[in-house]
Amino acid sequence: MVKNKGFTYITMIFIVFLLVLSLAVAVPIWTTIIKRETEKETIFRATRIVKGIELYLRKHPGALPKNLNVLVKEKFIRRHWKDPLSKGGHWYLIMQPQVSNPKYVVLVKEQDLNRYPNPAIIGVAPQATGSSVLSYNDETDYKKWLFTLSKGAGQKPKVKYWKG
Repeated sequence: MVKNKGFTYITMIFIVFLLVLSLAVAVPIWTTIIKRETEKETIFRATRIVKGIELYLRKHPGALPKNLNVLVKEKFIRRHWKDPLSKGGHWYLIMQPQVSNPKYVVLVKEQDLNRYPNPAIIGVAPQATGSSVLSYNDETDYKKWLFTLSKGAGQKPKVKYWKG
């Protein structure tokens, strides 16, 4: 029995090494899975908000909502969804510029909406920065994820950020 004195100790070190190695492999995989699911949820929520804006336009032709709470109050969306990607859960609200035939859209932080003159929301965008796991409209940069009323195939408007 004296020959097997250190065998248990070496076996335990090997088992701990295997556990640490498997965690080192699993953590990045789980991080990617969680990020992908968060992005899917963002896409779902944003498309529901845009669908609510479309329904609002059908009921109020020529008028755009001034805030997301109007969509909830008139039951075009079930609730005021938060942005899962952004800290604080706030969206950029995409505004229709006050010029005819605009070539750009204006992004206003949701928390700054009360200072923006004559809001007319045509969509939302995440306030998050960085690159995504998923692609939305062939874009993998969160800053380029624009969820708006359809403008036609392949048309991507230029973006201006409002600094009120």
